[in-house]
Amino acid sequence: MTTRYYVSEDWKAAWLLLILYAAISFGGVYTFIQLNHWQREFFDSIEQRQSSLFVTLIFTFLMISALQVGVIVANNLVSWTLSIRWRNWLTNWYMDRWFARDRFYEIERLRMIDNPDQRIAEDIKNFTLVTQGNSLVGIAVGLAGSLASAISFGYILLQTSGSLVIPIAGYRISLPGGDLIWFSIFYVLFGSVVITWIGRPYIRRRMREQHYEADFRANLIHVRRNSEQIAFSRTQDNERGGLLASFANIRRNWYRLMWANIGLSAGSSIYERVMTVIPLFLTVPKFFAGQISFGQVMASRDAFTQFSSSLSYFVQVYPGLAEQIANINRLKALDDSIDSERPRGIAFRPGEADEGISIDVEKLELRRPNGEPLLALDEWKVRDGERWVIEGSSGAGKTTLLRAIAGLWPDGAGSVAMTRHGVAMLVPQRLYLPLGSLKNAICFPDRAEDHDDETIAALLEKVRLGAHVDDMHQVRMWQDELSPGEQQRVALARILLQRPTLLVLDEATSALDADNAAHFYEAVRAAMPDATIVSVVHNEKLAAYHTHRLQLHDGHATASMIEAGA
Repeated sequence: MTTRYYVSEDWKAAWLLLILYAAISFGGVYTFIQLNHWQREFFDSIEQRQSSLFVTLIFTFLMISALQVGVIVANNLVSWTLSIRWRNWLTNWYMDRWFARDRFYEIERLRMIDNPDQRIAEDIKNFTLVTQGNSLVGIAVGLAGSLASAISFGYILLQTSGSLVIPIAGYRISLPGGDLIWFSIFYVLFGSVVITWIGRPYIRRRMREQHYEADFRANLIHVRRNSEQIAFSRTQDNERGGLLASFANIRRNWYRLMWANIGLSAGSSIYERVMTVIPLFLTVPKFFAGQISFGQVMASRDAFTQFSSSLSYFVQVYPGLAEQIANINRLKALDDSIDSERPRGIAFRPGEADEGISIDVEKLELRRPNGEPLLALDEWKVRDGERWVIEGSSGAGKTTLLRAIAGLWPDGAGSVAMTRHGVAMLVPQRLYLPLGSLKNAICFPDRAEDHDDETIAALLEKVRLGAHVDDMHQVRMWQDELSPGEQQRVALARILLQRPTLLVLDEATSALDADNAAHFYEAVRAAMPDATIVSVVHNEKLAAYHTHRLQLHDGHATASMIEAGA
């Protein structure tokens, strides 16, 4: 995920911003070193009462402060720019793969992972947020900066450090370097082990928090989308109970996350505060003995803190690293679900049907995802211009058969070949209405600009939605505002606008009364007399608008002709 962006088509901008970000981070280290030098000179001038240097040192401090502010501004500018460019590329990369081969549908159909939308929206955002200590790039650049800082402040510590001698078995072993450096190393090693042990539960709780929060948001959206049905059925208490149960998972995990965070925060806080007093215990006796100046004491304390902070970089970034591990794990699961493709049992061959054949099914066996047999269809040919009605009890496999015709159902065996001529359209029972205007919903998948208002107004009148002509440009939640029957009339308007040569209807008139259902088929037959139609209906009266029947019963199919006037 990280390397892909830096070898992508945007690699020039990516590497330029990354190099600038690293250079600015090293500039930050330089300003800290200059501030340390200034601190030593300032406190030495106070101790020696050198008033002549006071104004100069104040001016120097202002210059260093201005430089630090500049570094902060440049850091924000570069890191934010890199973050949005990286997020933009990675989001597009995931979106392309998510939509390719209908993976978004397959993931939902098989329930391979939870909340892929949240992973694309939130996890990618957090993963690409380039801030030091909170992203992999920031952590890597910060590590390089910490090494440079450790070397620089280690050199400063050597100037005030004494030798460290350890008595072992009667021998006095002198360690190279100074006592301040060795005490810092021992302290960092001890603190790193303790903080890592304290922070282990934090990663698990953070991952569960993301999972529970995503589930809760999804449930809230579900209630919002189905608000009318919930209000009609008076099931508010049931839905509220479900939401509270979903939020209860958040609450329980929150307390566990709270204690994990308290332990991690307390350990880190104690670690940082003790770090500031250790150098005083080691250098103040030398000051009292007259071996070093007061400015050196203050500079050593600051250098010790910076040196230890550089060495304990892992401790500082542990919370951010823990969050990144959680993000990476969730994105890795999304990667696996996108890349994991089940073997396709049903061969789907669009554009390969013989001349004059719209749909050619051979030796088709439909199975459920768990492998359970659903429907067997040895042979079924739908010739151009024929109108077939598919009938059968609920659960017989009618909708699954249509999914196989559309190439959306791979579970089973056999083959489905589709027409090599014309345009096919599948209209489901519940129509998809994109966000936007009513005209946009009717013209979908075309752009609204591709069709004039007069044409759409005439269609609305024809499908008995003339009351909405004046509102066709209004941007509303039409999916919620229109009744199921009105939505199916929008589907009719879309059919009459697109004029497909092969029309597949999956209970597309189930929400219409008898008169409007008959009008639906009469309008289609009048506008497209030569169109091939395959319908799933439960109303026997609508069978009269078809020429052939496919009856599904006990896992098998029987084909027959419908006599005119029957």
